[in-house]
Amino acid sequence: MISAPGGGGATVETACGLAGDGSSGTPLTAAVAAWPFPCPIDTNGGGVYCDPVSGELRADPAYWADFQGEQSTTLLGSPLLVPTAPSEVIDTISVETTNPDPCRRALGLLFREVDLDFVLPPNSGGMSGVDGDDMNYFGNQGSGTIFATHSQDNKLTAFTLNPGETRTITMNVEAGRGSGGATITRIQKSLRAWVWSNRFN
Repeated sequence: MISAPGGGGATVETACGLAGDGSSGTPLTAAVAAWPFPCPIDTNGGGVYCDPVSGELRADPAYWADFQGEQSTTLLGSPLLVPTAPSEVIDTISVETTNPDPCRRALGLLFREVDLDFVLPPNSGGMSGVDGDDMNYFGNQGSGTIFATHSQDNKLTAFTLNPGETRTITMNVEAGRGSGGATITRIQKSLRAWVWSNRFN
C-alpha cells in the first residue's frame, strides 16, 4: 500500500519482475531467483541496465563463439629438395579469424597441422617444422630408398582478439637439415581457429 496525499492509500498491482505492494511490511522489490552458483555473486554476477531508447531492462550481452579454418594439399610435380639450412620456409597458409563479439575480448585456440611426404635415399635425412619449431627429423641409414615417409606435426596455441577485431594469422611450413638428396613430394597443411568471447576484458 502506497500512501497518497491526505492520508489515503493506493493499491499497487505488480506484474512480472516485481513483488510486494509498496507497504513498509512488503516493499516493492525485484522478483529474483536465488543465486545458484558456488562462486560469490558480488564478484561474479552480471549487470542489469536500462535501455535509454525503450526504457526496458537489459542484461549483459550474449556470449559468442565461432570457427574459421583453411586447408590445402599440394602434390609437387617436381620433388622439392629438402633445404640444407637448419630451417627454411617452404610453404605458408593463412586464415582470417574474427571475434564476433562487439563488446568483449575473445580467447582463441589455434590448431596448426602440417603433413609432409619425404623420399629418403640411402644415407639421407630431413627435418619438418612449424613456425620456427623443429618437429621431426627422419634419417635413412639403410641401403635402399624409403618412399613416402610421412611426417604429421601439430601445434595448439592460444591467442586473443579485441572486440570485433579481425586478424589474419599465417602459418609457416618449414623443412631443413637436408642431406643425401632427401626430397619432399607432398605438402598438406591446415590452420583452424576456435574463438570464444571472454567475460573479462
